[in-house]
Amino acid sequence: MDGLGLQGAARSAGMNDMMAGRVSRVAAGSDEGTPETVAREMESLFATMLVSELRKGLGEGFFGGGAGADTFNGWFDEQIGASLASRSSLGLADQIRESIVREQAAAAAEQARKSSESGEAS
Repeated sequence: MDGLGLQGAARSAGMNDMMAGRVSRVAAGSDEGTPETVAREMESLFATMLVSELRKGLGEGFFGGGAGADTFNGWFDEQIGASLASRSSLGLADQIRESIVREQAAAAAEQARKSSESGEAS
């Protein structure tokens, strides 16, 4: 693999680690697991990935190709993605939140139905 291939692989691995960390932070906390928080975080993750992919078309990027450039490019992507998400520029958070709420309501209704059926069978 050439130098760019190794750099691209390292960038991809770093992006996966960053996203896994962000998703696990949302899943870990009780307050952080609200549909609103999860939806905002998912929109932020998507926006970060979008910015990262779009920035790849720039070649070296804003920070050149020297030591640490991949770190600065990653931070840049994350900040721009977070900014897009905080302004609801993509409009995904509302749709994701509504989907989560619908899924939770359906699961609660199913659980209530099963509870009532098992109570009647006894």
